[in-house]
Amino acid sequence: MRQLDYKGYIEYTFPTEQDMAIFYENVTDNILGLKTNQYALLYSPDGNLVDRVKWNGEKYVAVTYRTINNDWFQKIKPRNVEQELAFDLLQDKNTLVKLITGKMGSGKTFLCACHAINGLKSNKFDRIVWIRNNVIVRNVPDIGALPGTALEKLIDYCMPLADALGGKEGLMSLISFGKVEIIPLGTIRGRDIKNSCIIVSEAENLTKDHLQLILGRVGEGSVLYLDGDIRQVDKPVFENDNGIVAAVEKLAGNELFGYVDLQQVERSKVAMLTDLFYD
Repeated sequence: MRQLDYKGYIEYTFPTEQDMAIFYENVTDNILGLKTNQYALLYSPDGNLVDRVKWNGEKYVAVTYRTINNDWFQKIKPRNVEQELAFDLLQDKNTLVKLITGKMGSGKTFLCACHAINGLKSNKFDRIVWIRNNVIVRNVPDIGALPGTALEKLIDYCMPLADALGGKEGLMSLISFGKVEIIPLGTIRGRDIKNSCIIVSEAENLTKDHLQLILGRVGEGSVLYLDGDIRQVDKPVFENDNGIVAAVEKLAGNELFGYVDLQQVERSKVAMLTDLFYD
């Protein structure tokens, strides 16, 4: 598996106070050499975090975001500085392809789901479209064909969205009103998905061709959220041909694309133990 050096942001420490002053006096000069929509965490010479900025292609702008709240979940706000960058990205109206990666428990899927639901409630788009490649976890035997309708077979693949809606009943309610559509990746060809928030979860289980196919389905008025972790691929094919890697390599610096990698685990103290298993 190719590893990504680019993570959507850099950390930069000003050598001197004078260097810091020069930076703020020349915000239209790309002094740090960032790509468009890349972030920077800025530290003072004594090592204190003093600012979070983004190069928007023309100048450095401050990271801004708002907390979100609706009927299904309590107020959601960033728990760490990386999530602050993710909030800024997910709320940026000009960035239409948004990639959030991170470790297990870092909040990548939850933040995407909550922002999608909030956008639906505030009428920013007509529906949420959930797309996932129906790949089972590596080294777990396939249990065979599941009984029930197509929806019943697919519902377990979008439980992260149900979790943000308070459970399966909340999800089924939105599906019944046409506000959520679940699409298997294998049936997406030919679709023109307009005025929707399209969420592709577990995007580490996509190839470059899969990603290209999904991008081609994004119609007018739609935005695409991708989340995943390339350390959790579930089939060998995705190790050598990975959609997330392709997205970063091909799209980083494009004005329509933004990316943040979340390193800090926030789910629980137990979930933090997963760090011990990363080489």
